[in-house]
Amino acid sequence: MAEQEEYSQCQGLGYTLIKHSKSEIRKISDPIYDFIYFDHAIWKVIDNPVYQRLRNIKQLGTTSWVFQGANHTRFEHCLGVGHLAQQFITSIYKNQPYLDGEEDKRRNIKLVTIAGIVHDLGHGPFSHMFDNLLIPKLTNSSELWCHEQASEMLFNYMYDKYSLGLEKDEVNFINALVHGDNNKVSNGKKQWFYDIVSNKRNGIDVDRVDYIRRDCHHLGQPPSIKDFKYLMQESRVIDDEICYPQRYAFNIFDLFNTRYKLFKIVYLNRISQCIEQMICDIMLSVNSIYKFDEIIYEPERYCKLNDSIIEQIDSAEGPEYAKAQAIIKRLKMRELYKFVSEALVPQSTILQSNEKIRDEMLAYMPSSASVNIDEIYVSQGKVGFGSNNENPINLVHFYKGSDQDLKIQGNDTTTSFCLPKQFSEKFIRVFVSNVQIIQPVEKAFELYCKNKLGFSPINQDRYQTPQKAPVVTDFSQVKLT
Repeated sequence: MAEQEEYSQCQGLGYTLIKHSKSEIRKISDPIYDFIYFDHAIWKVIDNPVYQRLRNIKQLGTTSWVFQGANHTRFEHCLGVGHLAQQFITSIYKNQPYLDGEEDKRRNIKLVTIAGIVHDLGHGPFSHMFDNLLIPKLTNSSELWCHEQASEMLFNYMYDKYSLGLEKDEVNFINALVHGDNNKVSNGKKQWFYDIVSNKRNGIDVDRVDYIRRDCHHLGQPPSIKDFKYLMQESRVIDDEICYPQRYAFNIFDLFNTRYKLFKIVYLNRISQCIEQMICDIMLSVNSIYKFDEIIYEPERYCKLNDSIIEQIDSAEGPEYAKAQAIIKRLKMRELYKFVSEALVPQSTILQSNEKIRDEMLAYMPSSASVNIDEIYVSQGKVGFGSNNENPINLVHFYKGSDQDLKIQGNDTTTSFCLPKQFSEKFIRVFVSNVQIIQPVEKAFELYCKNKLGFSPINQDRYQTPQKAPVVTDFSQVKLT
């Protein structure tokens, strides 16, 4: 069967782990991997309305307002993660066929692949804006809600509503794989299974690899990890941990470095964050109608929520939509909220909440300034190479070609001597919705930083609002340059 042979060659298999007829294997064209192959068991999960919702949620949220090509969606990202998950576990079984029996291999490949394709099922409108910005403002609760919870909720809803061809214990295992938490199930599966899709141990997982490669592609940036395929093909499980050839240490470091640069330049872009604040305000102003803080626990309603919510609000009728529609008009006319200032903060600094920082800034406002506190937005965040302020390579284990069963812990000397002194940083940013108050807010933030943090933020010289160009009606007067 030509299709089956093509499938096996694509997976890099010397033998066929999954036996299906030609009609049961479907392939889809992908700009990153050329073709993605899934069998009928995987397409049963993909081909239903709950999953197809991901076509209408942008992978990078508001980033496309700044980087115009970044219009890809969570749908193709999830397919890519499923593809890599399938390749990753298949490569491990190929390298170490003694890890499981043939029947267990087929079952595990299927379940790990499904975990990859459903891992972002629960993302809300505009991706991380929804769970990082909107929901915390609505709930005011110490119990943090995240999209992984919604992924589990929607996948359970899919299992109840549609025939997915899965058992309940398989669904529970898939949810645990999405969380990267083997404590959520008691099926005896070893930890290395949970490190493929969501690696809490060192951060090297197929989710990260796909979004870095895919985002770089759509941003027009050359990816730094094109050879991850070879890294996967040579990975091995040693002492219940996925290990890599030691010669790839710098390639892995570059994966973390690329992630840092994407956060620094793209994901936390200042203009994009301005637009996030605007969309958050739009949705906050209509929460009494839509009840977003309730929808997140109701799968029947949540599965209908996607990026189209902004157009729904804009086309709605009634005075209760007036504030939201005014902000949408500003957004479409590019009259955006404005970035005011930023302070980079040492990793060891303990910061107050955004609301407390904003409230304390008011004490430093000039008495003559007429400032509405609701027009000021404070945002803080952390960005780095990994989960803490150390070289992420120190959390990765390797092996040497001379002894493929000996696990070696990574360290600085296996990577490079040209490394940063710090591997993470914090920042505080201030935005305003009213351009007229930029100067007093900037001065207040400078005084806050001096008095509370002991240093001044970098002077910003980019908020000058240009005069609007005159309307040209006689085009014969236009000078060509």
